Amino acid sequence: MWYPPQWSVREGDVSQTLHPPGSGAFFAISGAWSTSDDPADHSLFGDSGGPFPNVRNVRTVEEPELPFAVESRSGESAFNLPAKWWLKPFRQGKWRGWQVWVLRNGPVVVIATLLHDRETDPELTTLCRMVLRSIEFAENPADPPEQFTTRVLQLAREKFPLLDCERTGELQLTIGESTLNLFNFYRSYTTAPDRFEEIVLPALTTVVQVQEWGSAQTKPELAAVENRIMPMLYPEAVWQSKFSGFVGSPWVAGLAVMYVVDEANAYWYIPHDLLEQWEIDLEQLHSLSLKNLDRYFESHPMELAVAGTEEGDASMLIPGKSDAYNAARLVSEDFATRLREVVGGDLAVGLPGRDFFVAVSLKSPDMVQHVRGRVHEDFAHMDHPLTDRLLLLTTDGVSEYFDAEPS
Repeated sequence: MWYPPQWSVREGDVSQTLHPPGSGAFFAISGAWSTSDDPADHSLFGDSGGPFPNVRNVRTVEEPELPFAVESRSGESAFNLPAKWWLKPFRQGKWRGWQVWVLRNGPVVVIATLLHDRETDPELTTLCRMVLRSIEFAENPADPPEQFTTRVLQLAREKFPLLDCERTGELQLTIGESTLNLFNFYRSYTTAPDRFEEIVLPALTTVVQVQEWGSAQTKPELAAVENRIMPMLYPEAVWQSKFSGFVGSPWVAGLAVMYVVDEANAYWYIPHDLLEQWEIDLEQLHSLSLKNLDRYFESHPMELAVAGTEEGDASMLIPGKSDAYNAARLVSEDFATRLREVVGGDLAVGLPGRDFFVAVSLKSPDMVQHVRGRVHEDFAHMDHPLTDRLLLLTTDGVSEYFDAEPS
C-alpha cells in the first residue's frame, strides 16, 4: 500500500493509522474477514449516520474509481459537546468532517476512515482515495488465525476420525492426548496459502505417530537419550504462556533456552517430570546439552559466509546453510569466543529465526544498523521466529545489544 512518505504511520495487529504532517487529521485503515454475502452485514451505517456520534450532513458518496468500494459516506460529527443536555444550546461543538469507505474483495473487508482537522481539506480526501486505490487484494488470501485453526481442526477430524480432536484456543488444538501449537505453521501458511494441506498434514501425522509411542519413547531412561539432548532457543513469552510444562530458563533479548531430544527427522521438548525421573537438575541438563551441541557441529561443520571490509577484515558472518541448531550455537561460550576471534572484536548478532543468524562487527556501525533493519523484517516472515532484537557478544559473554547513547 502506498501513502505519502511524509505521513507518519502507527501500526496495529489488523490496522494502520496515517497522520498527515502538521495536522490533527488522521486516516485509519483496518481489515476484517467475512464469509457473509449479505451487504447489510458489512455496512457501518444501518439506520444511523455512521460510526461517529452527533452527526449531520450525512450523504452517500459514489466512488466509481475505487473498484472494490461497496459503500462510502461522508458527513460531519460534533466532538466535545457538553454532557449535560441543558448546556448544549449555549455551547457549540467542534464539527469536523469525515468520510468512511468500505471495500471488499471476496472474504476480505477493508474499512477506511478519514477524520479531517477543524477545516475539511478536499486535497486530503483525494490523497486518501489514492491510498485506497494502491491497495492490492491477494487472489488467494490467507485465512485469519481463527479460520485457519478451524480448517486445521476439520482436516484433523477428516484424516484421523478415531481420535478426539478439539480446539483449545487460537492456533492450538488437542489431538488425542497431544497438544499441537499452530503458531509456526500459520506463519508458513501466510506466505503460501495455496499450500495449506502440504504445510499442516505432516505435523498432524507426526502428532498421531507420537500417540503410538510406548513409555520407552515418551519417558525414556536418561542413558537412552543423553547423547541426543540439545539446547534450543525459543521466545521466552511463548514458552511461559504456551509451554511452561517443559524445561527451560530465561536467557537474553526476550529468549529462553529450552531442551530437546533430537530424533532422526524431528525433536521433542523435555518436560519437567522427565527431569525428575532422570534425577538431574537444570544445570546438569544444560551442561549435557552444550557438550552434545559442540559434538554435533564437529560432525556437521558450520561453513560461514564472510563479508570483509576494504582493509580485508571480516565484518559480517552468516551460516552457509540452514540448520535447526544454528541459533542455539550462540549459547555456547566457546562458539561465541570463536566468532569474536574471526572479526577481531565485539559483535552484534541478529537471531530472527531458529535456523539462521547474522553476526556483525561493531567496527562497522553502519552495517549494524542495516542488519538491525533486516533482522526486524526477517523476523516477521520466519517459520520459527526468535527475536527482532540484537545480541551483543563481548569478552563478558552474551547480552542484549543497545545503541550507544548520543554524546
